Amino acid sequence: MAEHIVKEKHLIPLGEERFINHPWFGRQFMPGQDFIGPDGFISLDEAAETARNSGKRIILNIGDSSTAGWDSRVGLENKKRRANELPLILPLFQYSTYSELLRDKVGNELVVLNAGIPGHTTLQGLRRNRMLLSALKARGVSPDYVSFYFGDNDSQWENNVEDKYRLRSHLPRFLDMKRVKSRKPDTQRIHLRTSLPDFEANMRTMVRDARHFGAAPILILPQTPIYWKPANRYVSDNFVIQDDAHAGHLVTAALAKATQLWEQAKDTAWSTKKDHDLRMARELDFLVPRVKAAYRRTLESLSRDMDLPLIDITVPREQNDANLFVDYCHPINQAGSMIIDQLIEAIDACDEGQYRSSSSLLTRFLSTPAMDFVDRLLPRRHPSITVGEDNLDISSLY
Repeated sequence: MAEHIVKEKHLIPLGEERFINHPWFGRQFMPGQDFIGPDGFISLDEAAETARNSGKRIILNIGDSSTAGWDSRVGLENKKRRANELPLILPLFQYSTYSELLRDKVGNELVVLNAGIPGHTTLQGLRRNRMLLSALKARGVSPDYVSFYFGDNDSQWENNVEDKYRLRSHLPRFLDMKRVKSRKPDTQRIHLRTSLPDFEANMRTMVRDARHFGAAPILILPQTPIYWKPANRYVSDNFVIQDDAHAGHLVTAALAKATQLWEQAKDTAWSTKKDHDLRMARELDFLVPRVKAAYRRTLESLSRDMDLPLIDITVPREQNDANLFVDYCHPINQAGSMIIDQLIEAIDACDEGQYRSSSSLLTRFLSTPAMDFVDRLLPRRHPSITVGEDNLDISSLY
């Protein structure tokens, strides 16, 4: 693919941002950069016009950087470029995303819209999903399918602050500010960017909204490498735990155990123990965005409860699985091909009526913003856990 050179201020790997931050939608690309095409951004109007004129069915792929196609390896090259005062390289458009692979394989039958944005969790995802479906409908376009790829960023620790306290809520501004200020810091539990109950609620909302707009929802179960070194946030630099971060000491303790397990297991012969230890090291690493087992189980449960196709590829683990990922979570090559093969099967199954394809009157009511607001006021279970060298009950961390 062509190399995309952009100005330094548009980059994120070295601290610069190529995004704008919206109080409701969170991180967004620049205006007019609504979808990711083969070699550049596509605006909402351009995408809608193309879809209308094509007469093809439409699939909307909503997700995070694994959908967008983020290449953190660019950080190494950009360090050299910065030293030589050269323009930095944008970590997008560097490899074929699963959307691109799908377009290459069935582009004669489907319009593929890549709506991934790096860093998004399910909270931004459900808001963006609703906005895009509504905006496309207003332009005379209705996607036939919507796929969702979330869980990696939801499972990441970010100084014990959940995303719902970083973004605006449905409350009036003065009440929303009070909501955020009244949040009590917790030093005894690890809070990830999205709690497990909120993750489930967000996913359910996205599914209901897709059906509300007449689209068949498809879930993609994230896969991540187990050989990746814990806390290695990018290829070129690591995530730093702030000294004053609430529960930072718990994350540090978990990381120490994760690193120990990883170091002891990574070069040993393949065995059940090696598989277990590397997976446990991944579970105890809260600094890089890799989906946790409890979040994966939630997606599996939702696929059964809500009658949804689930894309669940099998990653061979006997050898280093790095060749299937760009880094800590972004699928590439064989992994991307396996995703689109199952996506095509899921689309065919939806067409054959194997899954629920429309929303009931109750579902339409539950998909309204008012019910979304009520849903978030309901009390949710928050299990507590103290993590230390002698207390690493991984099943209770979520």
